[in-house]
Amino acid sequence: MTTQSETTTIGRPRLFDEEEVLGVLTDLFWRQGYAQTSMAQIVEASGMHKPSLYRAFGSKDALFVRVLERYLRERMDMFAAMIEASGPGIAGVHRFLDLFEADAVSARGRDGCLMVMASNELRGALHDHDFSSDYRAQMRERLSVLVARAHQDPPLDPDERDDLVRTRTDLLTTYLLGMNVIMRSGAPSAEIHAHLRALHATVDSW
Repeated sequence: MTTQSETTTIGRPRLFDEEEVLGVLTDLFWRQGYAQTSMAQIVEASGMHKPSLYRAFGSKDALFVRVLERYLRERMDMFAAMIEASGPGIAGVHRFLDLFEADAVSARGRDGCLMVMASNELRGALHDHDFSSDYRAQMRERLSVLVARAHQDPPLDPDERDDLVRTRTDLLTTYLLGMNVIMRSGAPSAEIHAHLRALHATVDSW
């Protein structure tokens, strides 16, 4: 939601779109990483004066927290949309993996996942914000919907079904988190395809 109508002082409206600025800075942090991004680069990319940037977002840490909060929401919305578009059954899991691969080999997907990158780089440096755990938990929650829909038809005992869904959700979550590291490393499309082909083969055994 645009925040252009907010004021920094009485009678002085902000002259920037907060969401637009956060989007630009998300791309900057995503490309370069947190440590390699200087405040001078942040100021230049945002198009804001340094005092205005600090008033609006606070320190570099506080700004990065805002960026990660926004990214986490968008990333989970993307996963939810992909899962919804994939449909039920084992075929739905395969369709989801195809959608994941299409994103992985795109220009944006080549940078992997900002949340995974930040988790590896900061490892708790943002004090009370445990984005790494939040990301894994929310990703797992969404993937569990996909996996549960793939296990609706067989006449399984409910406890056995729950165990299968839990185990296979853990597998899928771990695999896709690892894929984001591979993508971030600059792996070519053929390598990404080979890794996902192996996951397709695993899903076929379900």
